[in-house]
This record gives sequence, C-alpha cells and structure tokens, in this order.
Amino acid sequence: MTAALSLVHKGKDVLLIEKNAEFGGLMNSFERDGFRFESGARGLVNAGLVRPLIKEFDLDIEILPNPITLGIEDRLLKIDGEQSLYLYADVLKDLYPQSKDDVDAIIRAIHDIVEDMKVLYGVDNPLFSKEKRNVLTMVPSVVAWMLKFLRTMYRISKMSTPFEDHLDALAADQSLKDIIGQHFFRRTPAFFALSYFALYNDYIYPKGGVGALMDQMAKAVGARGGEVLEGTEIVHIDAQNKMLKDSAGKEYRYHKMIWTGDLKGLYTMTSDEGMPRRSQRKFNTQKQAILASRGAESVFSVFLGVDLPPEFFRDKASGHVFYTPNRRGLGTVHTTELQSLLQDWDTVQEEALYAWLEKFCRFNTFEISIPALRDPDAAPPGKTGIIISTLFDYTLTSRIRERGWYDEFKSRLEELFIATISSGIYPDIGDKVLFSFSTTPWSIYERVGSSEGSIVGWSFEGNIPAVTSMFNMANSVKTALPDVYAAGKWVYSPAGGPTAIMTGRIAAKKCQ
Repeated sequence: MTAALSLVHKGKDVLLIEKNAEFGGLMNSFERDGFRFESGARGLVNAGLVRPLIKEFDLDIEILPNPITLGIEDRLLKIDGEQSLYLYADVLKDLYPQSKDDVDAIIRAIHDIVEDMKVLYGVDNPLFSKEKRNVLTMVPSVVAWMLKFLRTMYRISKMSTPFEDHLDALAADQSLKDIIGQHFFRRTPAFFALSYFALYNDYIYPKGGVGALMDQMAKAVGARGGEVLEGTEIVHIDAQNKMLKDSAGKEYRYHKMIWTGDLKGLYTMTSDEGMPRRSQRKFNTQKQAILASRGAESVFSVFLGVDLPPEFFRDKASGHVFYTPNRRGLGTVHTTELQSLLQDWDTVQEEALYAWLEKFCRFNTFEISIPALRDPDAAPPGKTGIIISTLFDYTLTSRIRERGWYDEFKSRLEELFIATISSGIYPDIGDKVLFSFSTTPWSIYERVGSSEGSIVGWSFEGNIPAVTSMFNMANSVKTALPDVYAAGKWVYSPAGGPTAIMTGRIAAKKCQ
C-alpha cells in the first residue's frame, strides 16, 4: 500500500493487484454479527512512520489511543510512560522474590534498549515529512536524525543474539525468563524482543479498525489515478517478457513490479525461461535458499461475541492486554515437549494431544484485544467483542489436519482459551459468550498465502534468506529478477508494520 501510494503520488502509472476481496493482508478488519474484529495485527506501532504517512497522503483516518496492559495472574499493570518499566520491576520482584537481583539486571538491559529505540520510534521519520520538498528545511532534520539513527543501529547490531540466550546470561529462574519472553517468536533477536517496552507506549489504533487504514490507502491510490484490482490472484510471472497472468487467464504487462507477497510464491510461479544463463543461475540460487527456509511461528486466535458491556472489561484492564495466567510459565511445554509430541506423532493418541494443549494454555501468554474499548463503534450497544491469541505451531496444526482431528481440535482449543481467560482476568465470562470461532496457522496460510502461516516473515531458528541488517536495508528490496523488487515482511528481518512501510517506500524509490 505504501509503495503504490508513493508511486502514484509521483505521477507514475500504477496498477495495484490484491488476491483477496479486501486489501491489507494481515492488516485487516472484518465484521461478524455486528462485532468488528482484526484478522491480523490488533493495533499499529506508529514507529515515527504511520502518523507521518497519514499526514503526507492526507488520508481521512482518525487515530485513537491504544494503551497496553501487562498482566501476570492477578497483577495488572497499564503501561503509561517510562516509569511503568520500574513498576513492572516491582511486579516481577513480588512474583519472584528469590530473583530480585536478576530482575534488576533485566530491567537495566531493557532500559538501555528503550533509550536506543526512542531514536527509532520516538520521533517522526523525516522521510515522510511534508517539508521534504523544501531541501533547505529538510537537510538539518535529516542529518540530525540520521546521526542518531546510525549510532542506534550500531548499538543494537551488537544485540543480535537470540533473546533466550541473552536472558540466560542475565537470570537463572526459568519461570522469570518465560514471563519476560515466552510471547516472542523463538530465537527473536534480543534487541527486538526487549525493546517492546518502548513499543508498548507507541501503539495506536485507527478508528474503524486496522482495516480502515488499508481501505483509505486503497481509495487514495484510486483517487490519484492508480488502477486498483481486488480479488485478482496472480499465478504466473514471465520475467523475460515482463508479463503477469492471473487465475482467470488475464495477462498484465509491467515496466517495473513490486512484489509484496510471500517470496516463496514469487520464486515458485516465476519462469526463468529465456533469461541469460548468468541470470538463471542467480535466480535459481536465490530460489533454492528461499524455498529451503521456513516462516516463523504462527498464531491461534479465538474471536468472541460476549453479552457484557465494555465497562465490565474496562474495569479490569485496557483494550490491548498481554496476559499470563500462571507465573510458572511454559518451561519446556512449547519446546522439548512439543518436539517430542511431533517426533512420536504416528503413535500419539488424541487425548494425549489435548492433555498437552491444556498445559499449553494454562502456562502460556495471551494477547487479548477488545476493539470496543478503543472504538465504541466496534460492537453492538451493551456487548463486547474479544480476540484472544497466542503463538502456535504450523507443523502441529498440519498434522492435526492430516489425522482428521482439525474441527474437534479447533473446538477444544476454543474452549480451553475461554476457560483460561474466564478463570483469570475476566471471571465467568464463559457463561456470557454469544458466539465463538477461531483461526489457525492453516487459516492464515489459506487466506493470505503466508508460508507456514507466518505473521512476521522468516523464522529466526534457521538461515534467513533476507536482509537482517538495518545498514543494508536499502538492498533488501532487490530480487534476482530484472526490474522486479519486493517489499514487506519477507525481505527484511525482524519484520512488522514499520518494516512493511519502510521497504514499501524503498521499493517505490527504486521504481521512480
């Protein structure tokens, strides 16, 4: 969306093609029985990018606050500025009194990273400033920002080790370390995971839902003369003749193309026929690396319509919560126990799976989103919609489907989610549920074509066939195909909404 808007804003002829009926991929919203839910991201991290983007392109969207609450058992802390970090330390020391020194060490590490992240996410990126058209006005702000940016990049480049290893060096208590990091993707770089305390204060929510921003961006592309095609799936790319073909057999010629979907899709559906031999070798080498890699963990999400007013939930916490019902943490449940389950899968009985899932829910960390606490129009009067999510393994989901347990699995896991939340942060809401449904890693794969149902691009557990250094981000959008660039979560790691915006902007500049 950023790439298309940037190019059409420069007067380029732009065709924006979207596989689904709605734009935005996992940045999207939908309605069910009068309740609005997010299908992917529950909110947006401004990161000095989203607000300037809205301002630059005059998008008709209102931005609402998105306060974050951290909860462990009955301890609920609403994040409100930097001082919350030390209130969080007090909570951890109360829960883990034998580890007070370790808590202090972790908090110091987080504080140092927060200071660095202020440079990245604490100010508006001047690259999106309307003043950029005036060179004399822009130069001082860009130079000052770049100096801070480069210094910060150098510091955080020194913290690329997995957060698990970093926490192991700071603390001994596994439960404490689980509570700090078990809601992050396995082997996430330490600076990215521990920086989240800075990001908690930077979340925003578009009125009308995350999807409303996507709708406004698509409308802006059309209003500026771009052509917009939704419900159109590209199935073949002829790179030599610069031709795309959709599932209905219609062909589209391009001068330059930006691919923002899964890179596995790009390299699988592209023919190297007619390319020079050297280009073929480069293409097939990159294709091999991409197809051999895996996406990061996915999520299982439960969507509820509840016959309770938003005030019931506001009395407990804010509209966006990271909640752990038990201080013990997952331990080995989602690591060695999961691997053992998968290794012995041929002999695993269904009840053994559900016994594992019960532990998985009891000790896990959940992301809970209540849109109506940010935007009252998100639910019917006197009722509330809730989204409950946690990281979940794609391979396990696939094997459950193969065994014919998929529908029962979804139903049982929905019940476990509801029971866990009802016995903890929101007492007895189980009796007030009007409806429930869920999405799985397989659902995400089917809907948006994201390998392994990934929501943040490549897994951190293996080789990453993408740029991983901010110093090299300008090259992240390059592909092995002539006049074809890529953007989004698959070209740079670690990825998120800010990565999508930045790489979209970079790719657009390559096409100008």
